[in-house]
Amino acid sequence: MLNNIPVNDFRNFIISPQFDSRVKDIEKSINSLNGVLFSKIGLDNNKEIEEIHIITKDSCSPKKICRDVESLLMAKYNIEIDYRKISIAQVAEEKAFSQRLKFTDLLISSEGDNLQVEVKLENNNKVFEGKINCVNWEKNREYIVTRAALEAITSFLNGKVFFQVEEIKKVNLDDREVILISINLINAQGKENLVGAALIEDDPHRSLVKAILQAINRRILVK
Repeated sequence: MLNNIPVNDFRNFIISPQFDSRVKDIEKSINSLNGVLFSKIGLDNNKEIEEIHIITKDSCSPKKICRDVESLLMAKYNIEIDYRKISIAQVAEEKAFSQRLKFTDLLISSEGDNLQVEVKLENNNKVFEGKINCVNWEKNREYIVTRAALEAITSFLNGKVFFQVEEIKKVNLDDREVILISINLINAQGKENLVGAALIEDDPHRSLVKAILQAINRRILVK
């Protein structure tokens, strides 16, 4: 009976794997390839690979990813796959850190009982401003500077998020004073806590803005 089976089919007949028990392991191996973010394998009724869906970074070559997947499956699992069964979707990566928001200037002026705070941030040569006019309370000045900085960031993000200040605190580390800030980022997906820190230098309010950016820049997606 086996004499009528071609050589290639004979090999597949003898070692035909039960993919339903190995799919997760194969997907994990594919995910370990450079540039691959996610993979999902679909099986046919015979438990053979019918399709492989892959998500990669947009900096990767789809042809190279296909070749890498084919080589991986053959070398590690002895599985030969038709490249036409591999579909690839690509997602854009975040831009470089150098293109995130940068601290440009902080202006604080007071006249009588009135206080005005203005924070200027820059991205791609465009300036985003946050201004607060309020009662001149010295003890509340850190929160006013924070509000102005967050207004500038909100302007940059076109109002797509809301920020809530939780706590501002100063601590001493090895004879150096550090300012810490805890901020909640709130958007359609929910609430996320962000924490930033900066050494206090000549102007503690400027150091505060730097701590805010240290917290925010690691999280926000730039344009």
